[in-house]
Amino acid sequence: MQITNKFNLPESIVNAIRNDPYTSGPCDISVTRLISPPRKVALERQHFKDLELEAVDMWWSLWGQAIHVVLDRAELVADTETRLTIERQGWNISGQFDRFDPVSGILTDYKVTSCYSVKNGSRSEWIAQMNILATLLRENGYAVNQLQIVVILRDWSKSQAQRSTDYPTQPVVTIEIPLWSEERCEEYIDERIRLHQAARDKLPECSAEERWQTANVFALMKEGRKTAVKLFESEDEAEAACKAVGDKHHLVFRPGKSIRCESYCPAAPFCEQYQREKASVVEE
Repeated sequence: MQITNKFNLPESIVNAIRNDPYTSGPCDISVTRLISPPRKVALERQHFKDLELEAVDMWWSLWGQAIHVVLDRAELVADTETRLTIERQGWNISGQFDRFDPVSGILTDYKVTSCYSVKNGSRSEWIAQMNILATLLRENGYAVNQLQIVVILRDWSKSQAQRSTDYPTQPVVTIEIPLWSEERCEEYIDERIRLHQAARDKLPECSAEERWQTANVFALMKEGRKTAVKLFESEDEAEAACKAVGDKHHLVFRPGKSIRCESYCPAAPFCEQYQREKASVVEE
């Protein structure tokens, strides 16, 4: 994989990104990849030498690493940044937890992300990740009683928090994660392994959820205004609203986008599914 610097970031920052010491160790798959789309993981594995990541897109990842280093030095009792492994269906699964308190049994993960990510609660992938890590801990002799994610909001605004009722009230938010039964964890892990093993032989399609697909919408536009007056998912509702407001309004169709494919998947240039989707949008 190549780290490019098309935006001419300072050399010190680019070198810090390129010299990331992270490794998942000797394993068949990491927890992070296990919960990721099998097609994405398989394509990244096939084309690893040809993958490119732009340094500016790695900035927040670097910032997140720095936060972990600072928080790690505050610990006196808890275990931190420890990598564990388990074996399932002939595969070694490797995962590293951020913080585990052996006294309380609380497993904590730190995430640096945007306010948008926490508006609707925890992501399904976060829940799966934490419960797989809990399985790794249990198999290595630890009792896990509670899961939580401490979210550090990189774009939090005090003024926005004062104006909006659905905006996070503080820049650091703790989200409680449901703790699955051991049976449910094992079923989930087994299913994910089967999917990833199968993907190495035949690439599956990524689902709309895996692509972070947004819905098609109809934008009600007003003459002289650049932003939409209102967005509608229903064409009938959009047309009715347009007729009700008069001649200076019109509708613009905005096709949904695959957010992960467009901005967060380095394998996208090698993905036939995504290339077909882009071609179909151009044709429309």
